[in-house]
Amino acid sequence: MRAAIAAAVVLTALAACATARADGDPASDYLLAQQVFLPFDAKFPAGAQQQLTGLVAAANRAGYAIRVAVIWSSYDMGSITGLWRKPRTYARFLGAELGYVYKERLLVVMPNGFGFNRPQHGTAKEYSVLAKIPIGSGPAGLLDASQTAVRRLAAADGVQVVPVRIASPARRNAQDRTIIIIASIASIAFATLLRLALRRQRRG
Repeated sequence: MRAAIAAAVVLTALAACATARADGDPASDYLLAQQVFLPFDAKFPAGAQQQLTGLVAAANRAGYAIRVAVIWSSYDMGSITGLWRKPRTYARFLGAELGYVYKERLLVVMPNGFGFNRPQHGTAKEYSVLAKIPIGSGPAGLLDASQTAVRRLAAADGVQVVPVRIASPARRNAQDRTIIIIASIASIAFATLLRLALRRQRRG
C-alpha cells in the first residue's frame, strides 16, 4: 500500500512538472533549482557548456549570486514565443516567475542581446556593462558571450571570477596515466621500505 501511494505521488508530481513545462517557458522550471538553463535544441560544444556552468557556480561561491538563461531559438520560449528576441522583457518576466524562490540576479542571453533582472534593484549599471559585449554567431558564440557577461558583471561589483578551464579528453587521459604511474611508484617504494623495516626487526 505504501509503495502504491508513493508511486502515485511521484506520478502526480511528474505530471505537474510536465504540465508546467507545457504551459510556460522551460527556463522558469529549470532555474528554480539550477543556476544555468541551456536549451536542448542547440548543439552547444560540451566543453563550453561545462565552462559556463562552472563559471556561474564559481561566481555564486564567490558571493555574486546569479542565474543564467541561454535562449537559442523561439522553441526555448515554450508558450511565451511572443517574448522571443526581447531579452529585456523576458528577463523581467522570468524574474517574476522565479520570484517565489529566487530573488537575485538573472541574466538572459539571446542571439540578439542580453536581458538582466534583479528585483528591487536598478539595472542601468548592468546594462551599461552588457552593451559592450558582442555576441558571436552560432551556439559557441552565444556561450562565449554568456561567460564574458558573467565575468564582467561580477567584476563591476568587485568580484573577480576566474574562468574555468576544462581539460581536453587527451589531456585528461594523460593526467590519469600520470597519476596511475605516480601511485604505482609510491606503492612500490612503500612496499620496499616495509620489507626493509621487517628485515631489520628480524635481525634485531
